[in-house]
Amino acid sequence: MRDGTEEIIVTGQSERPKVLKWPNREVIVGYVGAAEIEDQLTDQWLYGFIGRNLDFPDLETIAQTLTDELDGLYQAGNFSGPTIMHLGGFEQIEGEWTPRVYYVRNTARDIPPDGVYQLANAFACSEELGRPEYYGVVRGNAIRARLKGEIFSFRQGYDLGTYNAIDEALHVALGVIIHSHPSRPHPPPTTLTEWSKHVAFKIYGYGAYFAAFYPPFQQYVGGGADVVYASWPN
Repeated sequence: MRDGTEEIIVTGQSERPKVLKWPNREVIVGYVGAAEIEDQLTDQWLYGFIGRNLDFPDLETIAQTLTDELDGLYQAGNFSGPTIMHLGGFEQIEGEWTPRVYYVRNTARDIPPDGVYQLANAFACSEELGRPEYYGVVRGNAIRARLKGEIFSFRQGYDLGTYNAIDEALHVALGVIIHSHPSRPHPPPTTLTEWSKHVAFKIYGYGAYFAAFYPPFQQYVGGGADVVYASWPN
């Protein structure tokens, strides 16, 4: 903009979808990192990837396909910088629909406490929910029973230490509102639609921190909240 004497360029965030869903499958993918891949905005590149891969036999196959395509472009210099994607859905394991989340990244697997991603030489892919520190060999029905009344999450993004502190405080605040507010404006969440509001609230709270303490051109986190979910198969 101009004030009559000098030109001032103001830059801010471009709000783009960060979580997408297959149109014909209960499969979702979310990303953080590179804003562009192969000269396309990352969400547009992912829409193209989904369109090219509408049919696939299982989650492991599509996760590996995603990893291979990203690594090929990364090695060719078609994008740079740390990039992380989580691809989630369900797989039939011993006759039970079991949630699975594949962690696709060109970073070290573990994120250090300072939240600074360590860049790797290539993309790797691993399934996370089956790891011993999460659900291990536990199958679908037992996992579903454990999840009632709580949120299990993988977090990716900028300054996770701050997010975790804000998330914990907002979780306590919501609990007080649900159980102690005189008019009981919100029931305990029992459906995906109700849970999505709680997730969005925490994301907006995290964005508000950056809006309050950092100028717009340094606001690494903010904008809208993408809440996309895959329903548990019957």
